[in-house]
Amino acid sequence: MILPQTFYAQETATVAKQLLGCYLAHLQGGQTILGRIVETEAYLGLHDPASHAFIGKTLRNSVLFGPIGHAYVYFIYGMHYCVNAVTGLEGTGEAVLIRALEPIQGIPTMQHRRKTQNLTHLCNGPARLTQSLAITLAHNGLPLFDSPLQIWSPDSLPSFAPINPTDIIETTRIGITKAKDLPLRFYLKNNNHISRK
Repeated sequence: MILPQTFYAQETATVAKQLLGCYLAHLQGGQTILGRIVETEAYLGLHDPASHAFIGKTLRNSVLFGPIGHAYVYFIYGMHYCVNAVTGLEGTGEAVLIRALEPIQGIPTMQHRRKTQNLTHLCNGPARLTQSLAITLAHNGLPLFDSPLQIWSPDSLPSFAPINPTDIIETTRIGITKAKDLPLRFYLKNNNHISRK
């Protein structure tokens, strides 16, 4: 059910596409808060001007250069957290940003944390989903295959049909100023929980 570390060794854009339909779970206080991944972005490390790794290894981004399959969590705009999965070859600084989730389990807790009852506003953006799942810098560096923060395979919940390649929209990344023309954003077609159409 939990994706193995070897999954993240694939080419980063491939991981970004294959994470669609998987589940991001946070096991906390006897409760599992769970969302289905519906939008991702790939960041290509040292070769990508939009990547945190582009400047080389620093104290802040060191997790990006460490073992694959670990969570890279960073603080942005002095108020929000974003969560990524470290991918590719160790030392290259590549990762996949999880941009949006479809809420599945623990929805009342998400609504309380987000202070809204609107289901489409719970996880439709990287900062919103980390707030809903209570992901913070305390989770930076945790293995996504062996910690309270986990990514599950698409077949973990059989109520959802498998993802068809034709269901995946490939487009340019958003919210960045550099290398914004690269088609490295992926989302599920006709899903109401993505961050932006």
